[in-house]
Amino acid sequence: MTGKGDMGLCVSCAFPCFGKIRNISRMSMKIYHFLALLLSVAAPSAMAAPICGETPRIAELRAAWGDANGPLMVASHRGGHIRAPENSLAAIDEAIEAGADFIEIDVHVTSDGVPYILHDRTLDRTTNDTGPSEEVSYAELRALRLKGGDTPPPTLLEILRHSCGRVLIDLDMKTDRIAPVVAVITGLGMADQVMMFDGDSNALRTARSMAPDMPVMTRLRKGEKLDDINAGLSPVGIVHGDEESLTQGNSAAIKAISARIWANSLGPVDELIQARSPKICPALKAMEKQGVSVIQTDYPADLRYYIAQCGLGESR
Repeated sequence: MTGKGDMGLCVSCAFPCFGKIRNISRMSMKIYHFLALLLSVAAPSAMAAPICGETPRIAELRAAWGDANGPLMVASHRGGHIRAPENSLAAIDEAIEAGADFIEIDVHVTSDGVPYILHDRTLDRTTNDTGPSEEVSYAELRALRLKGGDTPPPTLLEILRHSCGRVLIDLDMKTDRIAPVVAVITGLGMADQVMMFDGDSNALRTARSMAPDMPVMTRLRKGEKLDDINAGLSPVGIVHGDEESLTQGNSAAIKAISARIWANSLGPVDELIQARSPKICPALKAMEKQGVSVIQTDYPADLRYYIAQCGLGESR
């Protein structure tokens, strides 16, 4: 980290400014969030357009994303991690090659304020070290290595620079430190390519208070009301549901607000896909009947194949 340059440079690089704050772990969270928000709004020119410029692919994906009646979209869970380590730069490339429209990644924040990509609450499963994911510093993060690879867990900045203009990002919040995450997204001008997801709608409301145009995906569980989870968040472009929550009434209510419905094929449906089971088409058609228009999978290429084979994915 150079720590050089004016405030605008800090916004576009996202983390150098935070690196200057040596005692950030001892600051109150309120002041910390204020500083992160200040960085995100200090250079409006950096937010006017994405760093990669406009690309035909991202324009196509944004149009599909905004069309609740559009063709079925495929989301790749933690990137493409059949060959690459999950949540890595290589996993981004693998998922794009496999035909993913969205890539789901998970974000934590280091002890000194740098958002980075890792799923678990600890480092144990996916890196060569152990311990809580949010107690590692940025310097310690760079010394880590992902299992199955030779690189450290990427920062959010690195991931977004790598994905810019190529694919939509679903950012699964594994942290309650929202301000530095918003600062990176808006500082790169990528709010129209990144969707923030959290099972707690209050976290999304906090993000919206910092970036009013931030796309969000809410989580609808059995027994919950759509109006409650979406309160204060309109417009909501996608609602994450499941087999139990996607009743006929709930699916109709989601369609009525012109939102897409996101559901997982992780687990049973993905197992059918891997087994090449004759039950695949009935399972996918059942999801489509519930109104699902974005399917998250560990096997994007295979899912894309079966969507075509089963005659799914047309505009509805």
